Amino acid sequence: MAVKEKYFWVDVLRFFAIAAVVSVHVAADIVTEWRSVPLSAWWTANFYDSLARGAVPVFVMLSGALLLPQVESYRVFFRKRLRRILIPFVAWIVFYLLWQKCFYEPSLGLPEAVRRAVNGEVHFHLWFLYMITGLYLVVPFLRVFTAHATRQDLLYFLGLCFVIASFGPFWEGLDGLFFHTGLRLRIPVESVQGFIGYFLLGFALTKEAKPSWVTGAALLWFGAFLLCFLGSGWIVFHANKFPSLFYDNLAPNVALYAASFFVIVKETVPRLEMRLSEGVKRTVLSLSAASFGIYLIHPVFIDVFNHARLGFVLNALMGHPAWSIPLTSFAVYLFSYMAVLGIRKIPLLKTTV
Repeated sequence: MAVKEKYFWVDVLRFFAIAAVVSVHVAADIVTEWRSVPLSAWWTANFYDSLARGAVPVFVMLSGALLLPQVESYRVFFRKRLRRILIPFVAWIVFYLLWQKCFYEPSLGLPEAVRRAVNGEVHFHLWFLYMITGLYLVVPFLRVFTAHATRQDLLYFLGLCFVIASFGPFWEGLDGLFFHTGLRLRIPVESVQGFIGYFLLGFALTKEAKPSWVTGAALLWFGAFLLCFLGSGWIVFHANKFPSLFYDNLAPNVALYAASFFVIVKETVPRLEMRLSEGVKRTVLSLSAASFGIYLIHPVFIDVFNHARLGFVLNALMGHPAWSIPLTSFAVYLFSYMAVLGIRKIPLLKTTV
């Protein structure tokens, strides 16, 4: 049976995004410790990290692109989300609390565990589940908006998101580090804060992007990458500390990076996929389908490799990051993928990934 090709670019984008997430978390061991590593190592890690920026925004954009055009009742929508989000949400919160108790905090009790679960303090990467759940809660209202919105409506809303949620906080961070003007944008437009802009941007680009945009998108992507790479280095060596200003998911350069990469993949993959074999397509589809599970479980293998729980150490610090980061990222990705495939074979656990 032939592989479905209608949304193959979505699967390619998911594959790249989850691989980038793993790379970011592996490279973080060096990027955040710039004072204690050689300059060449830090710049190499910064290169890999900058190259992987925009991964989480891309996931959010894909969710918006796929969910907002659909028409379904509240009951159908929330029944689907219950299975796909709520069950993994609860299962992995419990898992990481138990992991913390077993390996790091034997005294961790139920009241503190409940407090962390409610406050979103269980594990560094689970914030995504809280964020995406919040977006899903407003999907029925956003569908009404997108069903009737004109191009001008979308541009206006996305422009507000960029100014209020992206540029404003970025300027405040930059000003606090260097310029000290005290100028702040204090217009409380709560409806455009957070990741809602990415959610609608995915919908808008899926609807509006054209093949003629690819060249411009490629130039924008490369410029956004350079801005992150060089800007992060500039901040580190002039501010004498590591603020993640250019790394932030809502930073202007990250928004431009994610949007341009989204367009590149969306418009080029359909022209390339006909040259791919069915085996390659099936592999990409399998990796894409496992992306959510890989996101949820990959910190386990970063921890396992860091602490030699399998009898050997594998991390970004084990050698020069030019090879240690891609090697570790590949191993974490591969082990995570195999773990997801294994979990899916267990009836009681398959809905958690």
